[in-house]
Amino acid sequence: MAMLSSPVQVIVVDFVIVGGGSAGCILAARLAEYGFEILLISSGSNDTSNPLMREQSEFDRLKTTLFYKHYLPTDSSLNLNNRNLDVTVWNTLGGSSVNSGGMERMMANDWNFFVDATGDRSFNYENMSRYYKIVENYTSTNSLGVSNVHGNRGPIKITEAHDIEFEDVWKNVAHELNEIFSDDLADTVDHGLSFEASSFTNGFRSWSGDAYLTPAIAKYPNLKVMTSATAIKFNLNETTKHIDSVLFVSSDGFFYGVARKEYILSAGAFYSPHLLMLSGIGDPDILQKNQITVKHELRQVGKNLMDNGAIIMQYQAENLPINQSIPVGLVNTQSPTTSLNPDIFFILKMNKQAKQLFVVIFNATPKSAIGSISLHNANPLTPPKISLNYFEDKEDLQTFINGINYVRKFMSTNALDKFDPIIEILPGLKETDLGTYITDTLTPSYHFIGTCCMGQNAQNSVVDNNFKVHGIKNLRIVDGSVFPAGFASKAGPCLTIYALAEKVVDLLRKEHL
Repeated sequence: MAMLSSPVQVIVVDFVIVGGGSAGCILAARLAEYGFEILLISSGSNDTSNPLMREQSEFDRLKTTLFYKHYLPTDSSLNLNNRNLDVTVWNTLGGSSVNSGGMERMMANDWNFFVDATGDRSFNYENMSRYYKIVENYTSTNSLGVSNVHGNRGPIKITEAHDIEFEDVWKNVAHELNEIFSDDLADTVDHGLSFEASSFTNGFRSWSGDAYLTPAIAKYPNLKVMTSATAIKFNLNETTKHIDSVLFVSSDGFFYGVARKEYILSAGAFYSPHLLMLSGIGDPDILQKNQITVKHELRQVGKNLMDNGAIIMQYQAENLPINQSIPVGLVNTQSPTTSLNPDIFFILKMNKQAKQLFVVIFNATPKSAIGSISLHNANPLTPPKISLNYFEDKEDLQTFINGINYVRKFMSTNALDKFDPIIEILPGLKETDLGTYITDTLTPSYHFIGTCCMGQNAQNSVVDNNFKVHGIKNLRIVDGSVFPAGFASKAGPCLTIYALAEKVVDLLRKEHL
């Protein structure tokens, strides 16, 4: 490559981790704790002490700040009136774990997707619960306290807040709707109306960039973290199917990261498939079109992008006694809800100052993938090409219409009636064409997963049950991209990505220690 005119520095370690996001920070910290030499390469900076990252009151300001983000242009979305949806990805240590705080586990039934896709029983809910517990330092303001489902010694502080008055109201709403009220969606009843647990406790965020990585940097000299560093490509030996190095660039010049044991790609649902393609690993049609030599054919790289999508309803609500708690529902809009059939997930967020209530509705089980990741060209500094096409299956649009009607139903229950006036502002009761409202206003829910999906063979997936890239000896992928094809997490995947990272630490420890 012509740009490598200056000498390239070489860093040799046990594990090279590309991507300092939700999973990468956990892998780096835990593997360093076990004595391995680690190099973590992150395109973002270390902002873990920045109040914008830490303080809940600053989150709205952080969202509108131009820094700390990758801005990713998308193709126009045919089913969304040809809108171009803005996609931004956090470019800071911890990545997507810098979010609005939701900390849901996956439902027991959801883990069956992993078991079915891989044939590996270790992904069942009982076993994965162990890894959730390792992550969690869980507290609840519920008078019943915390059930033993949760962990209380993990690095990530999680709080489930309950408002005493509204808890009774929310139980009464559930009763009127013939829904179950669940004290904790991670417990035996994982559907119905409940309250969301949050990574914010007393106004401060707990996330992997800080809770895992910050103490590890201070404690372990065998952990080297290079921030503001961009990975350019893996150098794959076509004959041996062995990664020899990863080329990356920082303000200090060009580097080869060389792993004695393994390379771990944790760059997220957009950048993990992007880096594979830049390295000649992927769908030959895409690679050849962009003049990239095909080193290793894997047709599912970049395919199967999944996201729930979100729409917002807005109410003027002066008297609702929602303070610290985050009321949520995981329900079926058309029939009595069971653990198998929820079709929407919704969250109530109160703005006390404006006396407004926002109801965010997510499609819990989209029927079709919403897009794919590809290349604009072979330049590693060009962002990935992103096609987003929600509503490929028209049933997904109907689910959101049903969701709006369901919210209207519970907002007019007798239990909420006593807190009148509650007035719908958006979409507004005069809005009769709900389909148009949805296609005009739907935004990504930023629960992007699936683009390096997990499965049993190289024809239908990218990684195996041990997170190893099919056909490559020393490369694993650990991030949201590995969720099985066709699967969408019913709520946010962040806590599950943490649990998957802990599972991989276990795999690596058993294999290499």
